[in-house]
Amino acid sequence: MKKLIYHRDGDIIRHLIKKDGHLEELFAQPEEVVVNLIDASFAALAEAIVAQQLSGRVAEVIWGRVKTLLNNRIEPEEVLKAESDELRKCGLSSRKAEYIQSLATKVISKEVDFNNIENKSNQEIIDMLVKVKGIGPWTAEMFLMFSLGREDVFSVLDLGLRNGLQKLYKREMTHEEMMEISKKWSPYQSVVSHYLWRYNQR
Repeated sequence: MKKLIYHRDGDIIRHLIKKDGHLEELFAQPEEVVVNLIDASFAALAEAIVAQQLSGRVAEVIWGRVKTLLNNRIEPEEVLKAESDELRKCGLSSRKAEYIQSLATKVISKEVDFNNIENKSNQEIIDMLVKVKGIGPWTAEMFLMFSLGREDVFSVLDLGLRNGLQKLYKREMTHEEMMEISKKWSPYQSVVSHYLWRYNQR
């Protein structure tokens, strides 16, 4: 499993603090943040669909059941072999079961193509993924961050990031204000995001 490791004394963190003084409090702790990347693109997207609008713990339990059902072979062909009722028994809603099977179909047909995806821009990948029923901008952005390890992504739709940013700046914000602030962190918006999620849980 690939990992991204960020240390509070690293060059990236020092660069970000110079760009935005508010971030000094954000990076005060923890000393290090480790991001484990999900290597398999289809599995990463399927897991992101499962996690939509769920707490991390609930999503983890349901995803564990799905993996057990598929004998840990998280492949489009295996998903399509599974009955919708079996997927629902894992804890998936009817819609999420449909979304995962729709994704599997589009991956097999190459409408969603992971070949040379590393050469595509963030926006090209988002545009490709949101054509899949059940995948919106948030899911596509999580895929960019946690599967491809893209370092310049910030999701204004993520509640944890919104709450973390408002806690850091000590005021409420609109999506437009969040976007404007996050531009200051480019090309390391994802790095700030990983710290914001942890900051919000303190």
